[in-house]
Amino acid sequence: MPNKNFSISSYSVKTSDIFFFDNNIWMYIFCPLANFQKGKRQTVYSKFLSHLISLNVHIYTNSLILSEFSNRYLRLDYDLARKDVKNAGLYNDYKRDFVGSPRFCETVTEVKKYLTQITNLCQKSSDEFNSINLPEIFNTFVNIGFNDSYYIQLSSKKNWIVVSDDSDFLSDKIPDKNLTILSL
Repeated sequence: MPNKNFSISSYSVKTSDIFFFDNNIWMYIFCPLANFQKGKRQTVYSKFLSHLISLNVHIYTNSLILSEFSNRYLRLDYDLARKDVKNAGLYNDYKRDFVGSPRFCETVTEVKKYLTQITNLCQKSSDEFNSINLPEIFNTFVNIGFNDSYYIQLSSKKNWIVVSDDSDFLSDKIPDKNLTILSL
C-alpha cells in the first residue's frame, strides 16, 4: 500500500495513534543553538507535541534518535565555537580540540537536559536490529540516508506515524510501506 503524507495541521489525531518523531523535529523543539526555536516550524511542531501530550498519545524514541540529537547538537556548538573570533585557532579539530574542553562539557550538560526531557516525553523502543530487514534498508539507503531508511523500516514494522521535516520522508524514493508521515 502507498505511503500517506499529511500536513500536520490537517491531521486529526486519534488516541490510538502511535508516533515516532524524527530527529529534526526534536532539534526544532529543543535546540536553541541553531535558532530553530524562532520560526514557524518550531511553533507548529511544539504545539503538535503539546497536543499529543494533552491526549496522552504514545510517542516513541530510540537510542539512534538520541544519538543523532546529541551528535548534531554538539557539532552545531562546535561550528559556532569555531566561527567565534574569540576562539580563533582554539578549536581546529573537533575530537582533538573541542571534545573534553570546558565549552564541550557545558554543551554536554545542556544536551543531557534535553535528552532527559525527550525521554520523559517518550516511550523507549528497542531498535529490533535482529529482526529488521537489512537488505531493504540497504536498497533504500541508495536514495536516502541510512538512518532514515532504518526509521522507515522500523516505523512500518511498528505501525508508527512518522513526524518529520525531512524531505526524504516525502520522497518517491522510499518504498511503499503503508506509512503515515506528517510534516509541515
